[in-house]
Amino acid sequence: RVLLILLQTCIFNNWSYNDWMNKIFLLIIFLLIKSIYIPLNKRGSKYYWKIKLDDSIPFIPIFIIPYIGYFFYVAATIIYLWNTKYINNFFVTYIISYIFASLFWFFVPNGVKRPKIYKKDIFSKLTALTYKYDEDTNGFPSAHIFATLICSYFLALVFPTHLILIWSVTFSISISTVFVKQHYILDILGGIITFWMSIMIGGLFGKI
Repeated sequence: RVLLILLQTCIFNNWSYNDWMNKIFLLIIFLLIKSIYIPLNKRGSKYYWKIKLDDSIPFIPIFIIPYIGYFFYVAATIIYLWNTKYINNFFVTYIISYIFASLFWFFVPNGVKRPKIYKKDIFSKLTALTYKYDEDTNGFPSAHIFATLICSYFLALVFPTHLILIWSVTFSISISTVFVKQHYILDILGGIITFWMSIMIGGLFGKI
């Protein structure tokens, strides 16, 4: 609630303060709102929305690379957008998406039942390490999906000549979520819906 009030205050003041300070302020809110994931991730899941198609998707440990790469992708997006006119809109859209997702995770705790890992190759070990520190909750909507789509959306606006690269990264991260059994197919759908809702609501603020 406090974050919403702070965000609303800046927006309706027409961002009259120094633009650099606006970006720092939004970055702080961005980090705070992302941190909500941590306590929510420690809660047990009540719902597991697996469909039959999920069982036909193989477990492919090498996809832990793009799955972990997601975190670098978000960081890189902030760096590349920082001195563009899109950075504030990016932050606002991202914050909105996390508010939606966090509310859903809180009221409808859901997750994914992961497989036992017996192989000892590096990719399997990385996946097992991910399982250890990332609980099997906060599944729907998938943060990997909606956050990656938001990053790619704004990067595509800034770098229209690099669309193939941008959307190839998006596709790799997206499919990695099901190949390392961190998400179900319905979680991906939830991530896409969250992305579009956030883009539409963020667009109501126009150019910030």
